Amino acid sequence: MSAEPLKVLPAYPTLKESWGAFGWLLLISLLLGGVALALAGGRVGTHGLGRLVGISLASELSIIVTIWWVRRRAGLERWPGLALQGPWEKWQLYALLPALVLAQDVLLSVVSLLHLPSPNEKIYQEMARYPALLFGIGCFAAPVLEEFFFRGILLKGLLRNYRPAVAIGQSALLFGLMHMSPAQSIATALMGALLGWLYYRTGSVRLCIGLHMLNNLLAFNGMRHPKLTSAHDIFDIVSPGAYVAALVVAAATLGRIAWWMQRTLPPAPSSIPEENGSIAVEQVLPSY
Repeated sequence: MSAEPLKVLPAYPTLKESWGAFGWLLLISLLLGGVALALAGGRVGTHGLGRLVGISLASELSIIVTIWWVRRRAGLERWPGLALQGPWEKWQLYALLPALVLAQDVLLSVVSLLHLPSPNEKIYQEMARYPALLFGIGCFAAPVLEEFFFRGILLKGLLRNYRPAVAIGQSALLFGLMHMSPAQSIATALMGALLGWLYYRTGSVRLCIGLHMLNNLLAFNGMRHPKLTSAHDIFDIVSPGAYVAALVVAAATLGRIAWWMQRTLPPAPSSIPEENGSIAVEQVLPSY
């Protein structure tokens, strides 16, 4: 036996592989969602408690199955690994999360002015009738699993292969497309960009989970207030002048936090591309 020179492999995933992982997620979601509907005896478009539970569990289980499947396909050598904690976790960062979420949500409310279709809205409003389901799935399971998949796996590997703007943009795009709704896809893609930048600076999936949880908690809490759910647009809730002022304050808050993090936190080591964006693997082959 003799050892060949080190074979250079790209870290997982490449851009092409990230699309493949996203495709597997959609396929597995459709399969598990169909099984859940069949077991609940429901039809698409009906939203009883049993069907909501089945669809919600299938959605989260599909992420777990997808992670297992792409891990097998990637191989141990290229797998980025799963880690919750980053190297730059300061208590100040956790204290800033509520301000980040509020500023982000105020700025993202601009998307509602486009009046884009949101077919998933009725499902979320139905879920709001069951607080335990809403909290367990929407405010806990979904943020944890989605952040592990999109930031802890896809973005972590993409940052090893590409410039930060490309890697963050790709993971944000896939995160938005996952929600399968024009209005929600735009908002979640922009949110994904913020989450991606937060991960790039800190290497912490835990911080991303915290921001995602707070965002969902705020959003779902709003769904339980009739005044908010019945409003045609943002100006049914606040005056144009107050809204513009809120946008200015939110932009200033987000910019100030980003400036502070940019000055005090170098990019996390796991976010820095390796040489040639690759890893070296020694292959041992039989000699003849």
